[in-house]
Amino acid sequence: MDNLVDQKLDSSQSARGGSKDSTSEIARLRSELETVRQSRQQKQAELALLHDNATKGATLEEDIKKLNYRRVTIIQKLDRLRDQQKSDNRTLDAVRRKFRMDVLAEADVICSTLSGSGHEILESLEFGMIIIDEAAQAIELSSLIPLKYGVTRCVMVGGAIISRPF
Repeated sequence: MDNLVDQKLDSSQSARGGSKDSTSEIARLRSELETVRQSRQQKQAELALLHDNATKGATLEEDIKKLNYRRVTIIQKLDRLRDQQKSDNRTLDAVRRKFRMDVLAEADVICSTLSGSGHEILESLEFGMIIIDEAAQAIELSSLIPLKYGVTRCVMVGGAIISRPF
């Protein structure tokens, strides 16, 4: 199922040109932010050690203000990228759910475990027949799960194995 959904997703993304990978951009901005923080700390340390040079002190204070502004700008870009990434992930989840439903709706046969047959995605589908394989080994209550779809035919395959001494 996941492979079929991924195939549909890949063909859909290649048709619309794919999506921008923001993970590398976030990593780049984090690295830049760390560089700005280190530069700012270095300038602040220089300013703290500077005592009687007003011109140099004013220059350092101006540099610190510029670094603060740059830091705020980078943080804002990071926030926007994270928000965009969350939005893209929500969109991708919705598209995956749609494609999963498309795959199921196009299928002639759907295979599932007994407990997996109770998944909510199957509730919107209609089934003409249910086949329960290895029914002799199934727990009776688990065998009831696929019967919730109101099918008119249920085939239970598999009988009890009786071992005889030789």
